[in-house]
Amino acid sequence: MSEPARRRPKRNKGAGKLNDARTEAGVDTTEPPAGSPSGIHALEPEDGELFEYDPADISPNPMNRRLGLRNMDDMIDSVRRQGVHTPGAAMHTKLFMEQYPEWADQVPHPERTYILGPGHRRHAAALAAGKPMLLILRDQWAKDLTVEENLISENNDRDDLSPIEQALQLELLRRRGMTGDEIAERSGYGNRGSVSRFLNLLDLPQEIQDEVHEGRMSHSSGYTLSTIKDADGNRDSETAHELQLRAFGWMRDEGISADAAKNRLKMQSAAFPAGNMKIEVPVSIDADQDGQRDVDDVSRGKHDTGEADAKGQPDGDGDNTSVSGPKTPIPHQASGTSDQGKDQELQDSGADQNEDQDLDQAEQDRLLAAQESAERRDLACRLLLAEEKYASAPDLSALLVNAVLNPNEWKNAAALAHTWLSNLGKGPTTERPTTYFTKIAAGNDANFKRRAAFAIALAANEVRATENDPEWDDRDRAHLKFLITNKAVAYEPTEYEQELLGLVSSEAQ
Repeated sequence: MSEPARRRPKRNKGAGKLNDARTEAGVDTTEPPAGSPSGIHALEPEDGELFEYDPADISPNPMNRRLGLRNMDDMIDSVRRQGVHTPGAAMHTKLFMEQYPEWADQVPHPERTYILGPGHRRHAAALAAGKPMLLILRDQWAKDLTVEENLISENNDRDDLSPIEQALQLELLRRRGMTGDEIAERSGYGNRGSVSRFLNLLDLPQEIQDEVHEGRMSHSSGYTLSTIKDADGNRDSETAHELQLRAFGWMRDEGISADAAKNRLKMQSAAFPAGNMKIEVPVSIDADQDGQRDVDDVSRGKHDTGEADAKGQPDGDGDNTSVSGPKTPIPHQASGTSDQGKDQELQDSGADQNEDQDLDQAEQDRLLAAQESAERRDLACRLLLAEEKYASAPDLSALLVNAVLNPNEWKNAAALAHTWLSNLGKGPTTERPTTYFTKIAAGNDANFKRRAAFAIALAANEVRATENDPEWDDRDRAHLKFLITNKAVAYEPTEYEQELLGLVSSEAQ
């Protein structure tokens, strides 16, 4: 009985010269040459065709931005048992180097026949397992100069690529001068915003990039830190990196969120998001003839109610004291030409004056500490109101109860809340707090009504804490604790405030 004829292998294309090539390769003979690949794999593949090949004759691609090949043990075991069942992509090395001369000197094995596109983990597993590599020939990528975007589009959905590795792949397209929109379109990353959220990670210090790459920090937290800039608006300067690392240190050591760490930086630098400039804190500031506030007239922590005139308001004793607080007189300094009687008087009372000066200096230091603390709390309140999730329902209810049960506080609180919200660009445009909140109450935006009510309640507590300084009660301390524990701000109290909370004593300071 005669042996049945050997079946011819099928290809995507055939006839004419292809049949001759089969014959020359020994495909149609009963016994192929010893040691040669069998069947269709004995032929030179055509572009777009699937084939098997020895991984030892395939070079890694320098465009591959992987920082490491993770979880290889399981993949090697799988390839050893089943072979490479998901194909990678490859181009002829010579063609790639001709089309991409700027990468030619970075090709690790220019002598090899093929160079990889996607598939570096599969290639490494095939080498380790001693199995052939399953590939699709993609010479057209090199001819069209689309290797970068094809590397990205085939890798961007793989779980084993870290955000940093994806950012490095996208960076290849940015190096070619593409805009964010063009990168998004060519890479399949959706839109320019998605691309920016990856590329911005590359502006971070290496230490933080490593955290994101290793999975110890989320992509979103890394992106938040990347938005921290220096005074000139740069994200990748030495100063910006110092700020980013400081915020990262708080996240690591205290377990706070990236947003809270960023907000703490803003409080420390007294920089508001709109412009990296020291804000005008609404604390007892007189108005000039043009209605503008003069920062030089900031008082010792007293909030402006909008009612004081340039002369200030009398205190309880009828004394017309300036709203900027008590003035410490500058001690008289004797000179060689000063009056002899006055010099003698100063000499006789020197000890008493020194004691008075020490007391004055201590009070002046306390007032300065109180002012600094009030300014930092004021900024924390603004940052809190800028957040979408500014308070939980229980927190909001507790603050509103205090405001409703103390109606006499409303006027001053509304003035301060109006300043906060107006500076944030929220709500109607009007200079009078009463008109501002009347318009909000008459509107249909329920969410903003709650924000406005929360702002008034928060302002009532802040005005009260400032006025009660340094004689704080439980409500004043609760106000500060709310800022400290709120995750959106993570307020860091000053030493002065820690003393008022009872955390440290004045003697310890």
